[in-house]
Amino acid sequence: MDGGLVQIIVAAITVCVPALVTILTTKSVKTQNNKHNTRSNIMQLIIEDHVRVAEKRLPENRQAIHEEYDEYIASGGNSYIHKKVEEYEIWLQEVMDTLTKAK
Repeated sequence: MDGGLVQIIVAAITVCVPALVTILTTKSVKTQNNKHNTRSNIMQLIIEDHVRVAEKRLPENRQAIHEEYDEYIASGGNSYIHKKVEEYEIWLQEVMDTLTKAK
């Protein structure tokens, strides 16, 4: 091979490999951050609804919890949050049943 062509190939590899690694790392970090943020948001929304009920107000975060949960699953979420959302649904149904009986 010609010396100039080898230098061009080496230069291209020197520039492209770190750029590709940076792009892939950035995507991975963003996915992990998104997963962490949605997990935190879900837990915060569940806690807010528990506080509302304790203050004799209606829970109002069900839709937001499910939107965050869908995003969490898309980010590769695990079964811990799935369990928490299921427990929330059971709790919410009990609250609504209690409110219906009280009327």
